[in-house]
Amino acid sequence: MFTLVTFIISLVLLVLLFVQKSLEIYYGRRIFLERQFENFDIWIHNTIIRIKFWWSHVNFKNTRLIFLWIMGSIHRLAITIKRRFDHEQSHFFTKRNLDASKHKNQPSFFLKDVSDYKKSLREGNGSGENKI
Repeated sequence: MFTLVTFIISLVLLVLLFVQKSLEIYYGRRIFLERQFENFDIWIHNTIIRIKFWWSHVNFKNTRLIFLWIMGSIHRLAITIKRRFDHEQSHFFTKRNLDASKHKNQPSFFLKDVSDYKKSLREGNGSGENKI
């Protein structure tokens, strides 16, 4: 069904183009769209000439430098995005302990022993050696 509709639309457009061209030939005037298409064709032709001129100056060294510049830019962009994602991800996944200051536990036995030893050094032994 779709093919039939497409064929009918194409046939109608083709007939309209033939009628339009025959009227242009009969009256000797061009229609508005054809003048616009001619101006557009001139613009396209000039653009193609510029591209050919530019491409004629391209050699392997220039192409390689452009390729390396593009790849370096992409690499720097990827690193920047990764750093931003890692930074935000670390804040997102870390569990915040808001009441850490409320729960003050006893220091470990080792730290308590070290503090007692330092206190004893300050109080009187001086050299820190216990004499038997």
